[in-house]
Amino acid sequence: MVLPLFSFGQEPSQIDKKISIGTIQTIHSAILNEKREILIYVPSSGGGGSATRYPVMYLLDGYSFFHSVTGMSQYLSAIGKMPEMIIVAIVNTDRVRDLTPTHSISWSDGGQDENFLKNSGGGEKFISFIQKELIPYIDATYKTEPYRMFVGHSLGGLTVINTLINHAELFNSYVAIDPSLWWDNQVLIKKAEQVLKKNDYTGKSLFFAAANTKEKGMNIMQDGINGNKPAIDKLNFQEILKNNKKDGLIWDWKFYPDDNHSSVPLISEYDALRSVFKKYELDKELSDTTITMEYIKRHYNTLSSMLKYTLLPAQSTINLLGYNFLASKHYEKAYSFFKMNIDNYPLSSNAYDSMGDFYVEKDDTKKAIEAFEKALSLKEIPETRKKLEKLKANK
Repeated sequence: MVLPLFSFGQEPSQIDKKISIGTIQTIHSAILNEKREILIYVPSSGGGGSATRYPVMYLLDGYSFFHSVTGMSQYLSAIGKMPEMIIVAIVNTDRVRDLTPTHSISWSDGGQDENFLKNSGGGEKFISFIQKELIPYIDATYKTEPYRMFVGHSLGGLTVINTLINHAELFNSYVAIDPSLWWDNQVLIKKAEQVLKKNDYTGKSLFFAAANTKEKGMNIMQDGINGNKPAIDKLNFQEILKNNKKDGLIWDWKFYPDDNHSSVPLISEYDALRSVFKKYELDKELSDTTITMEYIKRHYNTLSSMLKYTLLPAQSTINLLGYNFLASKHYEKAYSFFKMNIDNYPLSSNAYDSMGDFYVEKDDTKKAIEAFEKALSLKEIPETRKKLEKLKANK
């Protein structure tokens, strides 16, 4: 059976009764002297088993953004727009304490709140927890690659900027969504102006999302003219980025006129993933019959160099290429791509199932049965079982 262009492989097994997004884990932090809850998503493509490794995204405000980010990551990776990623979402305990770099009791408008902001200023200790406890735990527990992304909104975005400025070595890419740069009389803006002049950020990237903090349709320059401090802070930070062209930092700054501070995360999360991984996708459509194995290998060698680890083509991408060539009766190319998935993901049931479909199309019943049997030895899939039984019945 030739799958349609929009299919990515086998459907979920009928025996699977639940849709699982991730797991909730609790680890003890000696640095913070408390237990910390984390939400973890691991791509289901692990057809590669123990050989499959993934880059990791660390996401702040865990419960707020875990569902949206995992969904976007799963879909964008399935259509070849970004690599599959493990996502580690950190759940808050004392948000103000952890996500502020300095102690301050003042809001952006100058108003003071000694009660609510009394624990502020624990940002450095929180970053130390991520660096010395959380990252080592994730690397020891899961099959990770060295590429890491850091994503945060509001005070979380402030923490992302703080880490970029003071601990840039921790992550490869940074996503700051409407960060609270007003904090403590713009302390991080002042620090950034000095640090970005002298530090080398080659190989690092930043996506900066700025929400509309005034009325819809009013642009950010008008916000500034009307004395809106958060808007002015964002513009000032953009100017700092513009003025430091030799620091090596790859950055993208986007303003959202139709989204406020609360609504901007969803749309900017998508834009951030597309921006950070803009060179990830192929520059040819998967239906392009001029695509060759050499073209695919060359592209992924380039990506591996950029991401600093060996990146294998996603199973779904190669599977689609195989089925496209099978549908157009380019049998040699179809076989080469199905074989590539088997070579790259030898524990993938789906890779052998697809090869079985290839042999069915070629009327090679013996090899089709062998491929389906191999697929089922790795994972019991009702659809594969039906195809195998049909072949044996007609043999």
